[in-house]
Amino acid sequence: MFKNSASLQGRCWIWCGMVLFFACAGPVSTVHAQELSDSIIQRRINFLQKSLLADQQGTKLWWYSWLTGYGTAAAVQGAICFSGTDKATRQDMSVGAITNLAGLTGQFISSFQPVSFSRKACLLPERTSGEKLEKMTQLEKMLADRSLMETESRHWKAHILCTGVNLSSGLITWLAFNRTIWDGVINFGMNCVITEAQIWSQPIRARRALQRYEKCFDKKVSATEFRPKIDLNFVVSSNGPGVRLSF
Repeated sequence: MFKNSASLQGRCWIWCGMVLFFACAGPVSTVHAQELSDSIIQRRINFLQKSLLADQQGTKLWWYSWLTGYGTAAAVQGAICFSGTDKATRQDMSVGAITNLAGLTGQFISSFQPVSFSRKACLLPERTSGEKLEKMTQLEKMLADRSLMETESRHWKAHILCTGVNLSSGLITWLAFNRTIWDGVINFGMNCVITEAQIWSQPIRARRALQRYEKCFDKKVSATEFRPKIDLNFVVSSNGPGVRLSF
């Protein structure tokens, strides 16, 4: 009898010890996992912030360089146009000044702008784990949007638009000024070289940074995830046909 009682007490002590062990080990394991998660999130935040800052610096250099170039060329050609005496030279300078003014305007209306995402990122709080996770998500959105913008800014639409402006410049030189066709071709060709150099010199730092981010942290990020979904539907009701736009 005493033997069975001692055996039962031993089993109770074993079970109590196991319960106490798991009760103490559980929170420790949870805290360790939480610390690891926060560490990874912080690494991602640091990577994204550095990438956005580098993208902003590269975009600023490209944007202001072409803005200065177009503005200076337009001013010099305009001055030669009004002060020159040779008719052909004045015609070339006038067309060139107008073309450069079009390029200057294009810098302001282009989607490729030096947006200060890095400054916005610094304003996002990161005191708690939830705030860090939200900040990481916002930074991923910013980098994905910049990457998509870099891709779209080199799209065929940009080349077609610039080619149309350059073609108009060449036609004006040839037909409006009654010059030779080769004068128009030379004008068109020179302007095409300049505009294509402008398009292909646009930085793609955000796109490369996004590729490195996805490779290093094994996470696929797409800008379409963060874009609002817009549906355009044609409907017919008792009031007549109409269009319904839903977000």
